[in-house]
Amino acid sequence: MDVFVRLMEGILFAGIAVAFFLLAWVFLKLARIFSTTEQSIKDVMEQVVPLIGKTHTTVDNINSQLSQLDDAVGDVSGITDELDQTATVITRGVRGGVINLSSATAGLSRGLGAFFGAQRSKEGDKK
Repeated sequence: MDVFVRLMEGILFAGIAVAFFLLAWVFLKLARIFSTTEQSIKDVMEQVVPLIGKTHTTVDNINSQLSQLDDAVGDVSGITDELDQTATVITRGVRGGVINLSSATAGLSRGLGAFFGAQRSKEGDKK
């Protein structure tokens, strides 16, 4: 029985040793995975941080260009309003001039018609 107990103790120690080595092997694999993951994260951070900085600069440039475009559109809007007002003034002036010219022409036409009509009627009376 002493041999049997020693044999069982040996098998138990061997099982514990195998379990310990398997557990150590799993921890080594897990350490490699964590190390690889850590290196991957560092690589990504090294590439992403400069990219974010460039993106920030690009967005700032776009905002600056949009601000300049907004100023230009505002200037064009102001010029358009001034052109509209100028066109309105010119239209009123031309319309008033045309109305005055047509009134003067109509008055002159009536005056000449009345003058020459009166002369014709006088000439008609003489005959």
